[in-house]
Amino acid sequence: MRTGLLLGRDHTRIGDLAALAEGRSAVALSRGGAAKTYDYRDPNEDACAFAFTDHAYLVAVADGHWGSGGAALALERLLERHAPRWLAPTTIALAERWPTEAPDVVQDLDRTLVSAGEGVNTIGRTTLTLVVARPADGWWSGLCVGDSHLFEIEGDAVHEHFPASGRGGLFVGDPRTDRERAEAGTRAGVQALTPSTCFVLATDGLSEQGIGVHDPGRAVADAFLAARESDDPSLRPLAAARHLAETALESHRRRKAGDNIATACLWLGEDDGR
Repeated sequence: MRTGLLLGRDHTRIGDLAALAEGRSAVALSRGGAAKTYDYRDPNEDACAFAFTDHAYLVAVADGHWGSGGAALALERLLERHAPRWLAPTTIALAERWPTEAPDVVQDLDRTLVSAGEGVNTIGRTTLTLVVARPADGWWSGLCVGDSHLFEIEGDAVHEHFPASGRGGLFVGDPRTDRERAEAGTRAGVQALTPSTCFVLATDGLSEQGIGVHDPGRAVADAFLAARESDDPSLRPLAAARHLAETALESHRRRKAGDNIATACLWLGEDDGR
C-alpha cells in the first residue's frame, strides 16, 4: 500500500502551498492565503491523505477545531487501521457493510482522539471526509463528518455528496459520541462507480462564509477543467488539487481573512494512459 500524508503542523507559513501526488491521487495543503480573523489554537489545523493499492484507492481530508492534533491523528489512524482492509485485493461484502462500517470507523477515531487528550498533539474536535473507490468492483463509498466537502465529477457535471446541513452536529473526537450519535451524525453511502469519475475533496477553507469562495461547486468545476487541459495526463490529479487550493487562497487574500485549506483529488478517468 502506497500512502501520502500532509499535516498542518508541518506547514505554517501564510500563502505557502504544499502538495503530494502519486498515481491517480493528489493532496494539497496550506495555512491559508491571509491571517485568520477568528480565535484559533494552532496556525494550521487541517490535514489530507491518500492511499492506494493495485485494487483500490482512498483520499481524505480533515479539519481540526482548536488544535492540529485531531486531524493528524484521525488520518494517521485511517491509514494504519482502516485503509489496509478497505484497499485489500478482496473485501468481504464491504459495500453492503458500509452503513455499519462508517459509524464504526467514526467511533474508533473518537476513541483514538479522546484517549490522546490534551498535550503535544493539541487534540480537538475534527471534521473528516473520505472516499474509498474500488474500480474493479464497480463501486465507491463516502463518509462525511462535519462540514468538509465531497464532490464527484462525471463528464462535466459536478455533484456534491453528503453536504453538511448546518452548523453543529457530529465531530470526530467528541467524548459525548455514543453509538446512537455516531449513526445519526455520520453521512455515508455507497454508489456505482463510472469509469470517468473524478473525486475532489476540500475542507471548509474553500467555502467558509466571508473567507472562501461563493460557489464551491463552480470552483471545483474550474479546477477540473483546468487540470484536464494538462499536456501530461499523469499530472491531472495534482493540477486539480493545487488549482482548487490556490482558488481558496486567492479568495482569502481578496477578503483579507484566512482559513486553513486542504484538498484531495482522485482521478479515475480512462483517458490518462495508465
